[in-house]
Amino acid sequence: MSLPKVTVLVHGSPNSIEAVRARGLTQRAPSGSVEFLFREGSRSETARRWKQALQAGHPDLLYVLNTALPGAPMAVWRRRFSGLPFLLDTGDVIFEMARRSGIGAGWRLPLLWMIEQSAWRTASRIVVRGTRHAEYLQQKGLPAARILDGYAEQQSVPPGAVEALRTRLGLGGRFVVGLMGSQVWSPRLQICYGWDLIRAMTALRDLPVTAVLIGDGNGQPWLHEEARRQGVQDRIVFTGRIPYAEVPTYMRLLDVALSTQTNNLPGQVRTTGKIPEYMAAGCFILASQVGDAAVLLPESMLVPYDGEVDDAYPTRLAERIRHLVSNPASLDVRQTLPGIAQRNCSYEILSLQWLDLVNNVLTEQGSRTLPSDG
Repeated sequence: MSLPKVTVLVHGSPNSIEAVRARGLTQRAPSGSVEFLFREGSRSETARRWKQALQAGHPDLLYVLNTALPGAPMAVWRRRFSGLPFLLDTGDVIFEMARRSGIGAGWRLPLLWMIEQSAWRTASRIVVRGTRHAEYLQQKGLPAARILDGYAEQQSVPPGAVEALRTRLGLGGRFVVGLMGSQVWSPRLQICYGWDLIRAMTALRDLPVTAVLIGDGNGQPWLHEEARRQGVQDRIVFTGRIPYAEVPTYMRLLDVALSTQTNNLPGQVRTTGKIPEYMAAGCFILASQVGDAAVLLPESMLVPYDGEVDDAYPTRLAERIRHLVSNPASLDVRQTLPGIAQRNCSYEILSLQWLDLVNNVLTEQGSRTLPSDG
């Protein structure tokens, strides 16, 4: 008897973060039961390839990563007109995030609202990464399930590789505070991810502290200019985008890793993929006390954050960094984090949750279920 088939629509290339999550979640599915379709080329080219693949493949279930074109509208259309069920995997409330940040404003906002609402109302389950996100959707009467972000599997990093990277980036003898993420400019909030670290550095000039910003985006020129305005440009290292396979090495550069979310709905629903990566690498984390950071992290790693743009936050952040530089024993609590990551965010655990969820939906549809492969 043949197994049911799950087709995963990935809004990203085969080497994207979305692809890492797709492969991680499905790793316990039997061989041949899961097909991946990646976004390659334009949206129209991707939509054409995906349509042909779905017509030829006859899947029993779609799993759609991200509320985006063309995957979400295609899944909604096929559900309504051919009855094919789908699960939507999303880490954000995309309409609220765009509206409050000003990213994708104008005519795009109604389109985002329509795509998100239709996907929410049509999906058999909405898979989210944050506790508050699940609660928010459940309060709306929507079928939400929480499966956290995972982290890179290649956690064994030779010490020599870390030291070589420290030397190449000029970090020898420095206390390194850093962050990883997309440096995207927010027109409405007038900030970019990393703004708080740049401004915190102004209060740390007397200490041997260097900031490392990992990633890129259209806000990076603003961050460079902000560092110049604050007079700390010589204390900031911009690495640019790095391959995902190198993430564990870069994480081990950081004495302290930052994860800052605005204290509004878009920030509250997010876990973000950064926190599991930081935990798995054993970084000490300073996170805004927003969303699942408060669920996963010890109290000593949480920093209060007020509203959308908390102008006092960089000062509080600098005070916490100064304390850690002066009291290095306080960093020892980071040794507990890899174990927390393993129990909550490893794909060994998350793939079991994914398989249970998929089988529940297949059962509801009267279909056969997938046995666990390992």
